[in-house]
Amino acid sequence: MASMLIKHLTLPSSLLVFVFFAFTVADAMSIKDMYAFCKDTDDVNFCLKYIGTDIRILAARDLHDVLVIAISQCQIQLTKATKQINKVRQKFSGPIGTRRLYFCGKHYCLASAFFQKAYEEAQEEGLESIAQLSAVDGSHYMFKCEDEWKNNGPIQKSPFTFYYTNVVELLSIIQVIIEKMYG
Repeated sequence: MASMLIKHLTLPSSLLVFVFFAFTVADAMSIKDMYAFCKDTDDVNFCLKYIGTDIRILAARDLHDVLVIAISQCQIQLTKATKQINKVRQKFSGPIGTRRLYFCGKHYCLASAFFQKAYEEAQEEGLESIAQLSAVDGSHYMFKCEDEWKNNGPIQKSPFTFYYTNVVELLSIIQVIIEKMYG
C-alpha cells in the first residue's frame, strides 16, 4: 500500500507530507516546522528534497538534529562525486584528464576528512559553529577540484559540478540553521 502511494507522490513536498504522517516520532519536529524552516532557505524545494525527505528527519527533535542531517548530506554528495570519478575515467583518459581526476580524488579525500570532522562536531552540543567551519573547509577542497577543470589546461566542464553545487546549497542551509540557533 505504501509503495503504491509513493509512486503517486512526485513533488518533494508531497513526499514530505506522506513521510511525516506515516512515520513521525512523537517528539519530532512537525511538518509545519520543517516546511517553515525550508521557506527560510534560498531554495525551498532543494531543502525539502535533501533535508525534508531524509528518513532521519522523522526523529529530528530540533535544529541541532537538522544540522547533523545537513552535514551528512554533504558527505553523501561528496561520496557520490568520488564514485563519479571511476564512472568518467574512460571519458577523460588523456594525460590532462587523468591528472585532473587524480587531483580531484586527492582533494576529495581531504574534503572527506573535513566533512567527517564536521559530522562528529555537529553531534556534540555547543560545537555547531565549529562543525559549520569544518564543513566549509571541506567544500574548499571540492572547489579546488572544480577550479582544476577551469584553470589548468584547456577549460572543460567538471563532471562533478552537480555534487559541488549541492554541497554549496547545503552549506547555505547550514548557515540558516546556525543563524536560527544562535540568532
